[in-house]
Amino acid sequence: EMSIVDARNMMHKVSLRMQDAEVLEKVAKACSVSVAMNDSPEAQQIDMARKHTVVQQIMVGDVYLGSNNNNGTSLVEECGFGKGEKGYVRMQSALAEHQSDPLITQYVGSAMIQLLKSAGIDVEAMQRQYQG
Repeated sequence: EMSIVDARNMMHKVSLRMQDAEVLEKVAKACSVSVAMNDSPEAQQIDMARKHTVVQQIMVGDVYLGSNNNNGTSLVEECGFGKGEKGYVRMQSALAEHQSDPLITQYVGSAMIQLLKSAGIDVEAMQRQYQG
């Protein structure tokens, strides 16, 4: 079982990595090409879904599993969960009980907003759409 302090420290590392200039640039580049054939709501939804998929892929592949330091280890390895997808799953499982912690929510929320903005997703418009 993971302590709340360890979980917060880990998610702080994750949020910093999410906001790394290289990660944000990779998201922006991957999402800059629109696949929408027209401006219809359907085409815009397809493009939005593609951007969300890109963000998710970069989150797992670059933030959690990509080597993020000089010795070539991933964030998952650095946090002691082992290599690859199994390490990622172990980390997510260990953190699950703390996902509603206000500080962890703040870390992840603010970093995710930066990633979504880099993807060209209008976060404020999304919030208005779901509230209205």
